[in-house]
Amino acid sequence: MIKDDGADRRRGKSSPDLVVDAILSGIRSGWLVPGQRLVEADLTHSLDVSRGPVREALKRLAAEGVVTLSQNRGAYVRALTRKEVIDMLTVLEVITGLTAKLATYAIRHGTCREEFERAHETLMAFRDQGDSVDFMEARRRYYDVLLRAGGNEELKRAMPLMQIHLLRLQFQQRVSAEDRARQFREYERITEAILSGDGTRAERMTKLHIRRTRMTLSRLPETAFLRGDRERSVA
Repeated sequence: MIKDDGADRRRGKSSPDLVVDAILSGIRSGWLVPGQRLVEADLTHSLDVSRGPVREALKRLAAEGVVTLSQNRGAYVRALTRKEVIDMLTVLEVITGLTAKLATYAIRHGTCREEFERAHETLMAFRDQGDSVDFMEARRRYYDVLLRAGGNEELKRAMPLMQIHLLRLQFQQRVSAEDRARQFREYERITEAILSGDGTRAERMTKLHIRRTRMTLSRLPETAFLRGDRERSVA
């Protein structure tokens, strides 16, 4: 749901920043989903801003890969094609593997260890609710702790967090119970490797987890993906 937050105005945020924050918040909360249209008139009314800031915000989000601007449909929350999904997960396999490896070395020396253990416990609590927005938030926190523990600022900047969230939103309800159970077993193995201080194994298990996710999604029917020729984006 797109809401106006008066606190943002009191903190002096610009109108485009306000619109960007509202759309990102709507995506994180699940009120906005991949493929959903973003109507300028609705945004101007709900956020009490003019069309100029709305258009600027949509262009910024399009540049970040969160929104698609289309000649035919206007603006909508980005939905991914099959190729985009494969490409994204191919890159994430490398990035998340390195994240786990760096975090292991830091956690072994006491950095964020208790926080990571709590994040793992919270994630495991969703073993039977793997298609909920709360589960996705718990999974995001799990990886956030790993990123903070690793302490590599360039790696944080390279991680496409919002695009990852969009990918999860698009496919969370299409993953089978069997594949979901496998994912949780993999989280347990990744956590075990990290807490035991085995960085090489943590990296290997994390990369395997992402690779298997890519294979799971690659088996989905075409209806799960945005067709590459369905829309033409505009600058």
